[in-house]
Amino acid sequence: MHNDTVQQPFPHGGGSFKFRFAAALSLIVITTSIQAGEEPASYRMLDGITIKATKTPRDPFDVAESVSVVDEERIESEQASDIGDILEDLPNVEIGGGPRAAGQRVTIRGLSDDRVLFLMDGARQNFSRGHNARVFLEPDLLKQVEVLRGPASALWGSGAVGGIVSLTTKDAADMLAPGERFGARIKGGYQDVNNQWLASGAVYGLAGDNFDYLLNVAYRDADDVKLGDGTTLQNSAFESTAGLAKGTWAPAPFHTLSGSIQTYNADSEVPSNPQAAATPTNVVNRDTEQNNYTLRYRYENPDNPRLRPSAVLYRNTTNVDEKRLSDGRHDETRFTTTGFDVRNSMIFNGAVYARQTLTYGMDYYRDATKARRNGAPRTSFPDGKSTVLGVYVQNEIAIGERWTLTPGLRWDRYQSKSDAGVARDIDENELSVKLGAGARVTDWLSLHAAYNEAFRAPSVSELYVSGIHFGFNQFVPNPDLKPEKARNKEVSVRLRKTNLFTRGDRTRFRATYFQNNVDDFIDTVVTGGFFGTTTNLNVRDAELTGYELELAYNASRWYAGLSYSQTRGDNKNTGEPLSNIPADEWDIRLGLRSPAKHLSLGWHTRIVDDQNRVPTGGTTTKGYTVHDLNLTWVPTRGELKGLRVDFGIDNVTDKDYRRHLSTLKEPGRNVKMSVSYRF
Repeated sequence: MHNDTVQQPFPHGGGSFKFRFAAALSLIVITTSIQAGEEPASYRMLDGITIKATKTPRDPFDVAESVSVVDEERIESEQASDIGDILEDLPNVEIGGGPRAAGQRVTIRGLSDDRVLFLMDGARQNFSRGHNARVFLEPDLLKQVEVLRGPASALWGSGAVGGIVSLTTKDAADMLAPGERFGARIKGGYQDVNNQWLASGAVYGLAGDNFDYLLNVAYRDADDVKLGDGTTLQNSAFESTAGLAKGTWAPAPFHTLSGSIQTYNADSEVPSNPQAAATPTNVVNRDTEQNNYTLRYRYENPDNPRLRPSAVLYRNTTNVDEKRLSDGRHDETRFTTTGFDVRNSMIFNGAVYARQTLTYGMDYYRDATKARRNGAPRTSFPDGKSTVLGVYVQNEIAIGERWTLTPGLRWDRYQSKSDAGVARDIDENELSVKLGAGARVTDWLSLHAAYNEAFRAPSVSELYVSGIHFGFNQFVPNPDLKPEKARNKEVSVRLRKTNLFTRGDRTRFRATYFQNNVDDFIDTVVTGGFFGTTTNLNVRDAELTGYELELAYNASRWYAGLSYSQTRGDNKNTGEPLSNIPADEWDIRLGLRSPAKHLSLGWHTRIVDDQNRVPTGGTTTKGYTVHDLNLTWVPTRGELKGLRVDFGIDNVTDKDYRRHLSTLKEPGRNVKMSVSYRF
């Protein structure tokens, strides 16, 4: 029997929370003493900025699904060094796998691994291998990160069962000041928790009147991470180099052609499973190289609203070379994704009761895997290919001034084959639908509902894995695997108000409830022990329910944000809780601004509950509270214009804690600083 009692959201007793809450209120009151000045950049939590995860630019507050946006200012002020730093405080988004970036996994509403789709500038990032990270990136190259929570196959096809993480890199236009034709930026940073150094440089500009360019390189060098218990996480040091080259050409009015090359290379000595502790026999010298090549085209003529085509062509390669230090065993893994996405949007602005944006398109991608061990095929990561072709249509309909309706439909055909011919080829198809609705009750209150379906086609590894698992236990291929399927329902209430307390302030609130039913989960099942077999099977169905509360307030001299997230997941076949559900969490943000002095001060607190709701034999996790601090100085006038200084302290109290979705403890106190200059 498991305990279904709803857990209290505040760990460590209510008294300590009351003290922290009182301190927070005191901090807010102090802000009234800060002198007024020019309007600074806004704090963005639920603000209206366009998004790409829905394939059309939208205000995330008006989308029926739940979308969060992390902008460049947030990434810079928090001095993010990996994807965990960017996403860790978003509602129902959890980072697991431990402090090593090579092993970090993103979980959205209790679903992770291949069940979350990653996009880089609109290109799929499909690499997946065991306990490794899905995507390798340098945060200093990013302009924006969008997270769509919940299934989204009706637009994006296979993989978006839990949600989407869409990464957008910087453009020259983002860095050039008005009237400038050339610019450069240099940046240096240091973090003391692992003696990490950052050096970054960029040049950008205009060549002629219709071409802009950006070249950006970033380098990091870090030692082993110091943990909150005073120990050091052995074999967590790394060295990485990342680069971005991007150009945009406007050959004729309304036509835009852009291309980019993004590279990432990391060298480290880590356990073969970077989510585990190092032992004398599991450490490998690992070299990871990921390259992304993207070509984009867009036509946008305001006088021709029925013809707004866009296309993206991409190729991504991930190469991982590992040599085990104990015996020299050499593993090579190659993963390549090649694809395109072509679509058109048609805007109909006829009658006020029938405004529509019709988007339709086709996309295709091909994954190819190749692995070797000491030069011979590695059957535990079999060579093979899979392809997916999809066609989709979505219509965003505005009915009157207060109603919106967004239906969508997609058909996919997926094929998989093993180069070794260990099992039959796969050729299947899937249909996915979506329906979103919104009603603006008043000018400041709206109601939204959404239904979304998603599927995840079995990977080449899941279908065709063979060879030795451990001892004499044998992997058995299973070409009869069915795709995982999800059906998500969610409803939300949203409020948006300006001039609530002072002139020009903005208040946002969103409350969301969801229920996601996922059938035919693919699990790895071991039978017979040392002399038995291991195979992948569709062994369980799951139901995930939960809710998210988000509140953001933004004024010229201070801001505040509060969010709460909860997910419950159950195995519908056994009635037991699922093992990968994060704990309930509160996130509190408070900030002060002094526009006249060009300063902003931010405080972030994460309050995470105990996680005792685990399957029989599972590991429970104690709750914890972690505080972070950041201070930013950006002079906007005089000789120091162009300078930016960011100072921060993560885990201010040096808390010793472990996330529920990790076996390793988290870093201790981290004092960090970065300085950049644009000229």
